[in-house]
Amino acid sequence: MRFVVLGTSRFALECARAIVDSGETLVALGSMSQAARPHNSADFGSYARVWEVVYQELDEINSPDSVEWLRRQAADYLFVSWPKILKREALQSARLGVIGTHPAEVPRHRGRHSLHWLIVLGFEQSKVSFFEMDEGIDTGKLLLSVPYRLDPAQPIGAAADALEGAGYRGMRELCQKLKAGPLPGIAQAEERANYWRKRTPHDVTLDFRMSAEAIVRTVRSFAPPYPGANLLVEKQLIKIGRAEIIAGGPEVADMEHGKIAAIGPNWLRVKADGGLVQLESLAALPARIAELQYIHPPTKYLLEWPSELAEQLQR
Repeated sequence: MRFVVLGTSRFALECARAIVDSGETLVALGSMSQAARPHNSADFGSYARVWEVVYQELDEINSPDSVEWLRRQAADYLFVSWPKILKREALQSARLGVIGTHPAEVPRHRGRHSLHWLIVLGFEQSKVSFFEMDEGIDTGKLLLSVPYRLDPAQPIGAAADALEGAGYRGMRELCQKLKAGPLPGIAQAEERANYWRKRTPHDVTLDFRMSAEAIVRTVRSFAPPYPGANLLVEKQLIKIGRAEIIAGGPEVADMEHGKIAAIGPNWLRVKADGGLVQLESLAALPARIAELQYIHPPTKYLLEWPSELAEQLQR
């Protein structure tokens, strides 16, 4: 079988590796230009050179030029892990169909940024879904699902590793099953479906009125290799890469939200709802923080320094 793999992530490359290891023909890799790729993207061009396959950047996946390139590859299947919807012409470019993937168990948890939502909402396990892609959002007939674990003690990088392992195993299994011909798939139960929205910088901005547990999960959901959660302090945006709950004495119960209990070169302990959290910055803390007693809710700073903080949040 001939495959073209479209994606931007290490997950897609692990699925491509599974195709190669299964003895099938990887014809080409397609990705986005570096400027258009989302956070935590992988360099598909270097893998294309290793595997000696065609590489193409396709920022506008549904453009006539992109569709024509896909058709020229004469693939039996497209394998797609893409951040934008493929329209009918692109979906019809492969002889036998298009295999889509989603980091959660469809029909539940369709939509954007599923791995991040799984972490911030406290899920400890999920399934990567392989399905027959159609023009809907994660709606095609289910071909296979593979479980993986979300360790509550680990940041998103570990969850991504587990997801990639599940993707590799699932693609190996799919390749074996597809040798006998296209799979019929199972229609998704629409009555069980929900969609998660796209996250914004405000979804990873910390507010000490949040519970200590929610702050830890939020930091985990955007820790490296992502840019880190946002902590606003006056007109500074500080990137937080790690958070943990810290035991405190009886005096902690009397502290108000945002009270700074201790501070170091790149860490600080702050009262959140329900306890103390220790936050570790990805860089040295600004000197000004040592002079402060409190960190206020982010809305206070956004109202006082709207232009400075808006610009930093969009970087």
